[in-house]
Amino acid sequence: MVLPSKKGGFDWTLGNSVTTLRNRYNADYALFIHMRDSFASAGRAVAILAAAILRVGLQGGQQIGFASLVDLKTGEVSWFNLHRAGSGDLRQEDSSNEAIKSLMKELQI
Repeated sequence: MVLPSKKGGFDWTLGNSVTTLRNRYNADYALFIHMRDSFASAGRAVAILAAAILRVGLQGGQQIGFASLVDLKTGEVSWFNLHRAGSGDLRQEDSSNEAIKSLMKELQI
């Protein structure tokens, strides 16, 4: 994912204020994760099917998540990833495991 203002290199930062976390927890890095999940009820699923028959698109549930690994010495974002899915339910173990695998892929420490 590329932000419009970050067309060049990967130079995202949270600034030096993260040193507070470094000092408090004696840590070198922090992993920030945000995940949001919505799902379609049975009634919504029926409405989506009926709309599809009429060739109208309706949104069902979706998952979206962000993960950032931040260097607490410099505030620089060392790694970032996005997870997006149009199906799944984070309340279910298999689905939540798949979402975590997707969100954390390519993280190399």
